[in-house]
Amino acid sequence: MELPDDAVHIWVVNQADVYASELERLALDWLQVAEQRRYQRLVFDHHRRQLLLGKWLTRTCLSEYVDRDPAAWEIQTSAHGKPELVTKQLDRPLCFNLSHSADCMVLAVCRHPQLGVDLENASRERLVGKIADRFFAPTEVNALLALPEAQQLERFYDLWTLKEAYIKARGLGLAIALDSFAFSFEDSKISLAEYEIPSAERLPWQIWQLLIDSPFKLALAVQPVNPGKISELRCFQRTGLTDKHEQAISVLRQN
Repeated sequence: MELPDDAVHIWVVNQADVYASELERLALDWLQVAEQRRYQRLVFDHHRRQLLLGKWLTRTCLSEYVDRDPAAWEIQTSAHGKPELVTKQLDRPLCFNLSHSADCMVLAVCRHPQLGVDLENASRERLVGKIADRFFAPTEVNALLALPEAQQLERFYDLWTLKEAYIKARGLGLAIALDSFAFSFEDSKISLAEYEIPSAERLPWQIWQLLIDSPFKLALAVQPVNPGKISELRCFQRTGLTDKHEQAISVLRQN
């Protein structure tokens, strides 16, 4: 499969669509030593299946773009814990980011290292005001709490997924304070303010909120290698260990 420089591909799988026993027979041996240890430390079968599903999804989807056996990929983590490919394997960059919530999992793939995706089950009740006041920027908190109470949970998850996708794309983890940047909304447009990066050093971001099956929220952030711009988003659904199909992707908001 071709992956142009100006494209991001999103792969979606639901844990219910993959038989656990088949997944284990196929992919358990793919785990690297550290991954095997982590897998064995997990107490609950659900968490083991989730970890193995993520490794399977990552490796099989990367092999859609490069003629390589899924078991052969060498994956490392950065100093801040972001998974990435060992670069000696590739002639061209191939970058990925994974997120999961409940039984749903998404993998974003593109040619640009600054890539982040976040998926959240937006039906889960949260202490919106308390969490926002602790983690969000003041402008985000004020705009959130100004909404009618019935709309606040949805806006909370709009902000949470965007902030997670941005932090994951930056690749610095919690070294980035969640109140050091802020998102705002106007109809179908997202705006990003970065407070701690001097204006002369800021590089353009492309940010999307994408529609996915309820009750989930999905956000994507990419900082294209300059010069560059993402002009194509494609989405693929995995059903079972071998079947896949492309499905339409709808943008709710973007910057």
